[in-house]
Amino acid sequence: MKMSILRHTTLIVVVFLTLLSCEKGRFPNSDNLIGSWTEQTDNSFKHKLVFDKETMFFFQSNAIDTLAYRLDKKSGLLFLSLKGNPSAGESNHKILLNKRRKSLTIFGLFASIPEATNETKFTKD
Repeated sequence: MKMSILRHTTLIVVVFLTLLSCEKGRFPNSDNLIGSWTEQTDNSFKHKLVFDKETMFFFQSNAIDTLAYRLDKKSGLLFLSLKGNPSAGESNHKILLNKRRKSLTIFGLFASIPEATNETKFTKD
């Protein structure tokens, strides 16, 4: 009987620890985003994002875009619009943050075919 209880308890602890170690990305708040983020890629040039309270600076190989951003927790989306030309409209992107790994994933940030939305991963500097 004692051996059965010990096995049962051990199994519960192992399952709990496994679930705890598999932290999934969560929707961030503005405070989580503030700072510099570098793209995780094998390419020689790595895109960079710098967030402050309401602005995102997007460093590309040939330009720096200044974007206004807002987060919509209900829909789980990041909305982006050109800071100097808000009438140009806004794009929206699914966004996930893994606090433990200091990793940010943005879906559809770069153009792709509609059938295959790309995901771009960034690590906090």
